[in-house]
Amino acid sequence: MRTRAAVVIDAEDRRFSIETIETREPQPHDAVVAIDAAAFCYSDWIAMNGDAEVRAPGIHPMVLGHSAVGTIAGGGSESRHRTGQRVLITATPECGTCYWCVRGRIDQCEKLFVPAPVAGTLADGREVRAPGHTGAYAQLATIRDIQVFPVDSELPDEWLAMFGCGIVSGMGAVVNVARVEPGSTVAVVGCGQVGLWMIQAARILGAEQIIAVEPLPARRALAQRVGATAVVDPAEVDPVDAVRELTGGVRADYGFDAGGSAEAVRTAFLSTRNGGVTTLTTYVARLAEVSLPLFELANRGRDVRGSQSGRIDMTRDIARFTRMLESGLVDVEAMIGGVHALADINDALAASRDRAEVTPIVVP
Repeated sequence: MRTRAAVVIDAEDRRFSIETIETREPQPHDAVVAIDAAAFCYSDWIAMNGDAEVRAPGIHPMVLGHSAVGTIAGGGSESRHRTGQRVLITATPECGTCYWCVRGRIDQCEKLFVPAPVAGTLADGREVRAPGHTGAYAQLATIRDIQVFPVDSELPDEWLAMFGCGIVSGMGAVVNVARVEPGSTVAVVGCGQVGLWMIQAARILGAEQIIAVEPLPARRALAQRVGATAVVDPAEVDPVDAVRELTGGVRADYGFDAGGSAEAVRTAFLSTRNGGVTTLTTYVARLAEVSLPLFELANRGRDVRGSQSGRIDMTRDIARFTRMLESGLVDVEAMIGGVHALADINDALAASRDRAEVTPIVVP
């Protein structure tokens, strides 16, 4: 089948090229999904701009996009989905049989972080690969069915497009990983899409004080709109000192890193009280490192938790989080940027890169 897709042609490209590709033949457990809407993620700009995996020799041309809603248009002979089903797409697979899946750590499924498959071929015969096994910036995508999940909801495509990335990563970090308790104090470092979803989830779970650390005035305003009780500009004051002052010298019960840098990780850790929980989501590059004070880490009872896609379990979390969206408890409109046609995906890229929109939406 032929489809139009946004392709990164080579490692020097910082823009997408709209190309016609011939999609690969579905394998027995593949699903062919007609994409209805995809959420543009800042991590795709990181991928284009220097991540070690996607700048390795042989990875280009490539098609990105890892969070989308669509409709099953076909599939392999043993696919678990039926034509016409409305489905969500996520980058995190759930094989259900590996060591981690059977022990409840679906977020570490052995099918995650494996070499990028061929998504199709260009007219000149070059293979196009799909890091993350998704390739949702396209009209059609052939995807492993373990990354495709039926959804029974009347929510708009633009809302559900965000599910497989910002919603599960941000809300999942609060609900599944940190497990914020009512009456607690929360500090969120970074108010992009993940941080803003964290704030909303913390508010829903009953956090009494939610402190948002963010350098951009517009994002600080959004943080207050969706539930932050205090905002801190790290350009004006040391954020750790500010959190300490706002909490009577104790610091936060729960610290969340959503700042996209090693410094944000360190700030989230140091903003968390002794015996508190710090949850990390930042991804810069696979070889990036962070320095934390060992005494604080080893002797002050700190619990540091990694949150790959909010320790996702789509079977559980689709129902849990769509109910929150349907209930009106979540300010979804605050999270959505512009709706961009696939042909205009470079506008979505620019809006995400320049922090002009929280979550640009791409539609075929």
